[in-house]
Amino acid sequence: MDKIKLGIPGLDEILNGGIREGSMILFSGQPGTGKSIASMQFIISGAKKGIHGMFITSEETAISLREDMKSVGFDVSAMEKKGLITVVEQSVTGGGMVSIEAPLKLIQKRKIKRVVLDSLTLFEYVYGNSVNEFRKGIISFIKQMKEAGVTLIVTSERQTYDGLQYRPEDYLFDGLVILSLIRKGATYERVIQVAKMRGQNHMLNIFPLQIGKQGMTVFPNEVPFSLIEQDAMKRTKK
Repeated sequence: MDKIKLGIPGLDEILNGGIREGSMILFSGQPGTGKSIASMQFIISGAKKGIHGMFITSEETAISLREDMKSVGFDVSAMEKKGLITVVEQSVTGGGMVSIEAPLKLIQKRKIKRVVLDSLTLFEYVYGNSVNEFRKGIISFIKQMKEAGVTLIVTSERQTYDGLQYRPEDYLFDGLVILSLIRKGATYERVIQVAKMRGQNHMLNIFPLQIGKQGMTVFPNEVPFSLIEQDAMKRTKK
């Protein structure tokens, strides 16, 4: 299958050129690790090439989303005016994904090829404590996206990097990208790891990343200082 670039400097290199077109990818991590920025960067990158994208937000309004993205250099409004990006609000208080048919119709009508769902929390509100129904809901959504012929990125919350345990939803997606905060002295360092990507080779290391005025940049040739610091402390204790 053809590969498409995510548009995130360094991450495409880690993925040996990008991801397979039509893949369903999960970006999972702690708050503040850059999940929303990375997924919007994927949409913006496509829009710059004339590829239509949709961003479904369930935890903030479209207005606040546009303002947040403007702070990292993404002019979402300009792309919306050109018809290259569609922002859809899906409230978690709506009592269910009753409006999923509307986004699907827009995907078909506007020939949308890239979709982001931010975040998987939407399904948790819909299905509550029922693990089986939660999984079924995700599987159904993935199936609909595959049938629509889009490449999908979904974000989800993960408590911590240390002592990582895989969750049921991690196995449902073609790819799993984990973003984390690791303690570095009196502060924290953002890092990223591609845990899996079905059907393609990729680097397995943990890499540092930065978020600035041009969005997210990953450094595939560097080792996180936080991990070097942790290793040094372990050797000292020995």
